[in-house]
Amino acid sequence: MRFRRTSGQGPAQQPPVAISGEYFQLGALRLFQPDSTLQERLPSGVTDLAAYCKTLTWVGTEYFGRLGQDFGSMGVLIAVGIKPGKRIRLWCEQIDGDITPDVWQVFVELLEGAGQNVLPTASGPVACALECLLGAGPSSGFPIGPSIWQEAARSAAKHLVIPDDLFEVVFPD
Repeated sequence: MRFRRTSGQGPAQQPPVAISGEYFQLGALRLFQPDSTLQERLPSGVTDLAAYCKTLTWVGTEYFGRLGQDFGSMGVLIAVGIKPGKRIRLWCEQIDGDITPDVWQVFVELLEGAGQNVLPTASGPVACALECLLGAGPSSGFPIGPSIWQEAARSAAKHLVIPDDLFEVVFPD
């Protein structure tokens, strides 16, 4: 796989949240761009991005909390792509577990419809990933991005910078 970040320090991550008793929770938020790039591309600052990510987390907490089903300990990766014009694309994957297709499809549809009133305004491409935990989370850890990103990176004849180069392949205009 050949991804390249604009920052050589690796993805910025927030530490895992404390165990709250909720079955679905945000474990970490991965930012793929340095703060300086985010400040340039998010005219309102990172506040709108944070609000959008909190909304996605809330959807998961509410949905899985109301289902009352135990899917074991696993992860849910929600990668977010944002482009000018409030165009949003989500890539959602199950990590180290299996949720039935009927339950998974409803969850993804809820995510895709959520947060319309807090969509971030961006002047250029922005990407982040939410590493969400069901139970204690996955035993295998989280990949850097969803499988379609990894596939695009493998088949590219060059390094793909996240999100600029990558979005040309997986989130074209």
